[in-house]
Amino acid sequence: MSKLYHIVDKLTISTMKSEIILIDKFLKGTISSKEKLELKKWVLEDPDHLELFKKKIEKYNPDSSINFDAEKAYQKFITATKAKKQTPRLAYRILKYAAIFGLLFTIGYQVNEYTNEEFVNGQVAKPENAFDSTDQIVITLADGSQRVLSAKDENQIRDKNGNIVAKNNNNSLSFVSNESSTSEELIYNEIYIPYGEKFKIVLSDGTTVHLNSGSKLRFPQQFVNSTAERKVFLEGEGFFEVTKNAKKPFIVNANDIDVKVLGTKFNLSSYDTNESVTATLVEGAVSVYRNSAPEEELRLSPSYQASYNKKDGKLDKAVVDTEIYTAWMQDKLIVNNLKFSEILVKLERLYDVKFINKAKNLDDEVFKGEFNNEDLETVLKTIALSTPFNYEKNNNVITISN
Repeated sequence: MSKLYHIVDKLTISTMKSEIILIDKFLKGTISSKEKLELKKWVLEDPDHLELFKKKIEKYNPDSSINFDAEKAYQKFITATKAKKQTPRLAYRILKYAAIFGLLFTIGYQVNEYTNEEFVNGQVAKPENAFDSTDQIVITLADGSQRVLSAKDENQIRDKNGNIVAKNNNNSLSFVSNESSTSEELIYNEIYIPYGEKFKIVLSDGTTVHLNSGSKLRFPQQFVNSTAERKVFLEGEGFFEVTKNAKKPFIVNANDIDVKVLGTKFNLSSYDTNESVTATLVEGAVSVYRNSAPEEELRLSPSYQASYNKKDGKLDKAVVDTEIYTAWMQDKLIVNNLKFSEILVKLERLYDVKFINKAKNLDDEVFKGEFNNEDLETVLKTIALSTPFNYEKNNNVITISN
């Protein structure tokens, strides 16, 4: 007799009938929220229940690979539900810790071919912003010349006159500091990072900037002595490791907001599609203020985030988990109480796709979860396990429906 049958022998017939029905509903995507909670409670109350549930998943989908620590999953799930009490009363869909719903990508559970949809290779759809004629990393030099950059390139970037202005090496662009130059003219370069890409540049003062997908940075080719500050302009998202210079503060402009530092590490997110601009401090100290009212600055210490609401113009600060806002540099996608519509915007940037959502009832569903360097298909199927929906991919356009 198999292990599964030993488990069945230990369960009551009445329990088996009702819970097997719930499992079947879950696997078919027809389970209600109330029934899902019942199933969760039942699976976690007995190791035999958990084992039976795993067996049912394996039987339903032979191509699945299931390998997770039930005790570890349980403890993480309990931790998540305790933390949840401190948040607003929203209909959360817990992705990261819901082991019983097959969502443990962070501790080893993966689903293969859970749905019938297949991804079709096709031409990349391009974002509608600067340099929309290319899906490559492009730098525009101060003299107007453009260069396409590749992570595999190991070469020097020269201007029209043949002067070396930067070195491209291993997905990083380093600008040459020309201390012998007597020029006091401030000239700007601009780099564009398309959807689906990330890039790092080192400015002439040694400041390192990690740029996220769909971002653009305008910065001086050389910081000159005649200016009292080092100022750059960001659209999108970047993580800054600023070289300290007490005599010349470093300022990042993000439309209506300026972030002023002397030497520090912080993340700044200022996408046009976001409702707010956020500055998250990891190390050091920064001042955040509106361009129109610099006297009303907010001073941040580590683990604080300043948030500027674009609609009402309010600038507030709060303590946050900085890992959530810097995880993108490690190819992690952390979903922290985001609406379904907000998640789709993030996925568009991360995977260079375009979503058409016909399931508008999902827009306000709120999720928590974490994906560690997962492909898009895995992410979509994981979310669909929690809140069922269908999707169809045509080239790089994905249509979601109920």
